[in-house]
Amino acid sequence: MRVQRLAGETSVSYTVIGGDSLPVPPIEAFLVHLVAKGKSPATVKAYAHDLRDLFEWLGQRGLDFADVELEDLAAFVDWLRRPSGLRRPGVFVLPGSPSALAGSTLVRKRAAVAEFYRFHAVRGSARPVLGGMTPGTRRATGDYVPMLAHAMSGPVERSPLRITTSSKRPRALTDDEVSLLQDACRRLRDRFLVTLLYESGLRISEALGLRHADLDPAVCAVHVVAREDNPNQARVKGMKDRAVPVRDYLFNRYADYLDAEYGDLDSDYVFVNLWRGQRGAAMTYSAVEDLGDRLRRATGIADSTWHALRHSYATRLLRSGVPIEVVAELLGHASPQTTKSTYAHLDLADYRRVLAEHGVLDGDPTA
Repeated sequence: MRVQRLAGETSVSYTVIGGDSLPVPPIEAFLVHLVAKGKSPATVKAYAHDLRDLFEWLGQRGLDFADVELEDLAAFVDWLRRPSGLRRPGVFVLPGSPSALAGSTLVRKRAAVAEFYRFHAVRGSARPVLGGMTPGTRRATGDYVPMLAHAMSGPVERSPLRITTSSKRPRALTDDEVSLLQDACRRLRDRFLVTLLYESGLRISEALGLRHADLDPAVCAVHVVAREDNPNQARVKGMKDRAVPVRDYLFNRYADYLDAEYGDLDSDYVFVNLWRGQRGAAMTYSAVEDLGDRLRRATGIADSTWHALRHSYATRLLRSGVPIEVVAELLGHASPQTTKSTYAHLDLADYRRVLAEHGVLDGDPTA
């Protein structure tokens, strides 16, 4: 069983091929549904790999996907914890052996399986064995309601299959580190890309899909526009348009890039190939990955990923007192809870500053 990439002229998708060299029907129906919902190729690919694992395990157990119980899926998660070479039938693994997959990866796979079963529950071909909502249900399984649930766009769900994860919050880059990254850029295009991500919080996929019409110097704003026809497969997550106000100096960097390097190129895209590949074609993910690798080597900042610049933007806004609901909108999040749980990287210095502002650390109470 394998995941197969399907490439069209302007689109990419994935399917799972079974032992008969044909797409696995239950998986194929679900993946087609994801594409119809506008999910990105990266999301469809991740779901395809997760469901390939599920159906490989089902085949070893001789189970039909529609007959699976919650206890079976608990066994599936235990199977996932094994190294890939030890997932064969008849192989015994000692209890307490370390997991081959991180808790966050297991949580993602659990979410994929839950969504898969919810889809087939609506079709009447399976039950939602991991809980969740079916048509007509307004309450989530369980009684847990997280903070800021009132600000969420839909009901809260809780999985009955619990997985322990260790929360590793991303680190926000300092202004000095961002300056090092900018100075390490040999091209004005690359310098503008670093500055744009730090000043707007855009995802790298959103930056790669930017067109000149999306940059509006008259109102100092960057418009994030969802499109499905980008030749480099760049997409806006959730296909949700938004506008992000930015500082005016960003457009000076943009103008410098256009004047010195872009020149008279006839292209709609902001970030294009200038020295390698087809000149004027939209930059690809592999091109910006190579650029990110070069910047990390040049600066020695090992965790200076493109997403770290987005984290840094969000952290800067939250530390400045911008309401979390506003930050969520600027980042393109569906829920402020996502912003709170992922981007609020407060540290000891932040706590000390807040306490000092409220006078908690003033004076000697024994004096």
